[in-house]
Amino acid sequence: MLKNERIFADAPPSSPTEEHEIAAQALRERLKEITCLYEIHRRMGPELPVEDVCQQIFEHLIPAMRYPQIASAMIELDGRHFTTANHGQGPKHELQSIITVMNNGLCGRLRVFYPEDTPFRLPEEQRLIDAIARDLERWLKEITCLYEIRRGIGLELSVDNVCQRIFERLIPALQFPESATAVIELDGRRFATSEHEQGLTHELHSKISVDNKSCGQLRLFYPVDRPFLMPEEQRLIDAVASDLERWLERKHVDETLQERLKEVTCLYEIRRGLGLELSLEHACQHIFEHLIPAMQFPENASAMIELDGRRFFSEKRGHSLTHELQSKITVNNTLRGQLWVFYPEETPFLVPEEQRLIDGVAGDVQKWLEGKRLEQTLVSLAEEHQRSVGQELHDNLGQQIAAIGYQAEALEIRISAAGIKEEAAVAASIAKQAQAAATQCKQIAQGLLPFELETHGLMPALQALALRIATTYRISCDFVRENEFSIVDNDVALNLYRIAQEALNNAIRHSNAKHLVISLAAVGEILRLSICDDGKGFSGVDTERGTASGMGIKIMHYRARQIGAKLKLLPRSEGGTEVRVEIPMIQEG
Repeated sequence: MLKNERIFADAPPSSPTEEHEIAAQALRERLKEITCLYEIHRRMGPELPVEDVCQQIFEHLIPAMRYPQIASAMIELDGRHFTTANHGQGPKHELQSIITVMNNGLCGRLRVFYPEDTPFRLPEEQRLIDAIARDLERWLKEITCLYEIRRGIGLELSVDNVCQRIFERLIPALQFPESATAVIELDGRRFATSEHEQGLTHELHSKISVDNKSCGQLRLFYPVDRPFLMPEEQRLIDAVASDLERWLERKHVDETLQERLKEVTCLYEIRRGLGLELSLEHACQHIFEHLIPAMQFPENASAMIELDGRRFFSEKRGHSLTHELQSKITVNNTLRGQLWVFYPEETPFLVPEEQRLIDGVAGDVQKWLEGKRLEQTLVSLAEEHQRSVGQELHDNLGQQIAAIGYQAEALEIRISAAGIKEEAAVAASIAKQAQAAATQCKQIAQGLLPFELETHGLMPALQALALRIATTYRISCDFVRENEFSIVDNDVALNLYRIAQEALNNAIRHSNAKHLVISLAAVGEILRLSICDDGKGFSGVDTERGTASGMGIKIMHYRARQIGAKLKLLPRSEGGTEVRVEIPMIQEG
């Protein structure tokens, strides 16, 4: 305080009017201070940026000074400077207050300046800027608390971890962190700071709602003998509760998307791998491989597929009391079975979401079974068509051509007896061609109706097939039997014969093969049928999986699956292709 100001302050009032005026002036100054603090306090929201908060402080601090028209101010925070518009360089009186946020390492100061020739009220104005500095410290603690909470609660965390991180940041931001405790209640679960105890306390709380539904609250406690800053700390826990609400909403959306992604991935992988070449057992295991990981609790889930009285189980199979989801499997309006998913009885599960998923998988099984049925129908029709054509060639067309040949021979004899040699030669040529056509019809009929197979078994039938191919197409075709054994299952014998027949026809028609070898051998417990050619190979062959496109090859695969065999198309090192069929031995001898 300047010397003339002290003299003026120490001089006794000259009259009651002057005394009242001094008191009124003091009250006005005090009112300015209180209004300043109130307005700053009211406007320092946790969502404001630092720049806006500093400007709010300047907006209310400067008018509260004794000489607002010439006062200026500056706030320094961690190397950043915020000033009033009229701040300039030059000699100044200065008041300042240190700003320190202990747990966060923030530091700075609030400075107020007057021109050097201006008196000012040191105690009152120092007290005011100290109070504002303390408010700024509290605000910095709040926003640092909120920043650290928002930065640290990622969607990958569990609810337990998020609550603990909130406690770690919230408690140090309070006025008396050494005495404060907190509790978060969410959907019946309770999370508390380690120091929380029951007993008489002051309490602040903020409700937590997600999707407009109340799901819990954040509660803050102080011992009953400890004062606390009600509005400021209520504002802070409201902001924290809002952050927790937003996290819960995002977590819910994220979990929903993750569950949906698991569903879509599960269905995609099942549909991608559920080819018709799979056996029923392998198809079910393929489904379990992708269905179980898509459930909410895959470590506890198990599954079963029941089809036509047969049951297939996932690796983990529970026997105790369980929750159960199921979906029916229907083909052509006929119930074929069900898909079941089980959880231990104490495990909750997402009924609508998981029911929808297993319904989708059951639908895929239905489509797969329909495809298998159509495939079986196609092969049956092809077999029936072959038999029908073979029967027609053998019983009708072949007989008619043979009759034409016999008539031509008789005509030749009669014309020759009449001495007409040229016409007799024509009749003889017709008879010869008719006999060749009848022989060819018989060979084709024998291919379509494998009489040798039904009469003598697979080995003689393959021998006859090789001879017929060599004779018909005038190429080399050999049959090699490497061991002594016999096939007793007629269905196995028929399908192996048809596979060999289709492989030979493909080699002749599509690869220009000139040398063919059919071999049949028992290798340990495996029966192996091999058809090798020296042609140019099949186009579009997958050498890793041994598959290729084309209806004939698809039918060969189907026939192999029908008898539990594996069929592969393999390139030969010397050129050409090998069609290999391997099946566990079903034989005698």
